[in-house]
Amino acid sequence: MTAERARGTSRERATVVAMILISAALPVVANLPVFQNLVWAFWLAALALIIGASALLVSVARRERRRSDES
Repeated sequence: MTAERARGTSRERATVVAMILISAALPVVANLPVFQNLVWAFWLAALALIIGASALLVSVARRERRRSDES
């Protein structure tokens, strides 16, 4: 059984995890009565975080593919 090398640096992985967790929490926070008029802003911020995390994952995958092609 061989262990696969982790993709990306630990900082990149932590960033993606944090972005996903925050984007999951934002719609929950948006349901609080205090933020009733700003629900759309929280959903938009959550969407932006998910898109940013996806873009980071794609850039890591491209970099890893380039490194493996060069080897």
